[in-house]
Amino acid sequence: MKKVFFGMLVMALGFGTMSLTTINDQKVVNVVFGPTYTAPWLGSCCESPLTAIERDIVKRGYPPTTQYLIISTTSNSVTYSIYP
Repeated sequence: MKKVFFGMLVMALGFGTMSLTTINDQKVVNVVFGPTYTAPWLGSCCESPLTAIERDIVKRGYPPTTQYLIISTTSNSVTYSIYP
C-alpha cells in the first residue's frame, strides 16, 4: 500500500512541476501569456463560457480572432488569459 501511495505521489509531483514549454528544432521556446481577465458569466445551461469570453474580448477592444486560454470558471464568472 505504501508503494502505491508513494508512486502516486511521485507522479502527482512530476505533473505539477511540468513547465509550459515546447521544443521546436531542438530549441526550447517558452509560452508567453498576456493579461488575465475575469468576465461575468450567467452559468446557465444555455450559455457557454466561450460566449462570455468572446463577448468580453470584443468589449475590451480586442479583435474577435484573439486567442485565449481558460484559467477557471465559477457559477457566475470565467477567468481567461489572452495570448499577446
